[in-house]
Amino acid sequence: MPKVILAASISESFQQFLISKNYELDMKYNNPDSIAQAEGIITSTKLIINKDFINQAKNLTWIARLGSGLEIIDTEYAASKNIFCCSSPAGIANAVAEHVIALIINLQKNIVKSARQVQQYLWIREENRGVELEGKTIGIIGFGHIGIKVAEKLSVFGCNIIAYDKYKIIQHPFVKNVSLQELYLHSDIVSFHVPLTAETNNYYNADLFAKPHVVINTSRGKVAYTEAIIKGFQSNQIIAAGLDVLDFENEYPFSVQNIAQLASLKNYNCIITPHIAGYSFNAIQKMCAELQKKLELCIFNE
Repeated sequence: MPKVILAASISESFQQFLISKNYELDMKYNNPDSIAQAEGIITSTKLIINKDFINQAKNLTWIARLGSGLEIIDTEYAASKNIFCCSSPAGIANAVAEHVIALIINLQKNIVKSARQVQQYLWIREENRGVELEGKTIGIIGFGHIGIKVAEKLSVFGCNIIAYDKYKIIQHPFVKNVSLQELYLHSDIVSFHVPLTAETNNYYNADLFAKPHVVINTSRGKVAYTEAIIKGFQSNQIIAAGLDVLDFENEYPFSVQNIAQLASLKNYNCIITPHIAGYSFNAIQKMCAELQKKLELCIFNE
């Protein structure tokens, strides 16, 4: 019986679908025998599927990624071996977009900061005076499934939404397509929704922006390095930051240097969450349904 390696939790309905295709579900994603026998792999971030891994998986015909990015997979080498690769960006789009809105509102209204003060029996109003989103210009970098969802949710706040995507001309009823330079010039808030590539590695530089701004990163930590965020705060170019990802998050438990960086960010209006933007119960169901449809179409020809 052919095997599917599960290196991620999947929905019951997706499990039953795979079983109906006569697959044995194998949780031993680090076992050489399991890898050698696997016809399919479902992963999130637990497996780095590089050339060496693919060479071990001699029966592999498909790889399905729960989530949006394929940077953990050597897709070029997989393609050379006729291995089908797919991800599920639409499945997490709503969850990530909601998280982005939550970060922006929390930062603009000082909700987390003031709530922590009250827990310490401090009742401070003036320094926690909020800033409204209405009239602000919000720049979205990367206008795929998630960028679009973020724009749609922001549209009700009366803000100006501009967006840049290197690979498409954006045509959306309430989003203005701009160049990257225009986005740097006008943005009060910037939100990143790009994959991690050689081009987007260390992409964010606070000094490129014309005015002090809020930065939101729910894409990949290495798009906006922690050191770049700290420097932006120190130069007063960053007003606030909402980070769901860190460049060193895969190195947990953190080093002394990383702990020092996190301690430095405590001095600023910064909210950091542990890569949970797309990590909702609903998103798991949606991502599994999306992957199932892609497998039905491209592997099982249904």
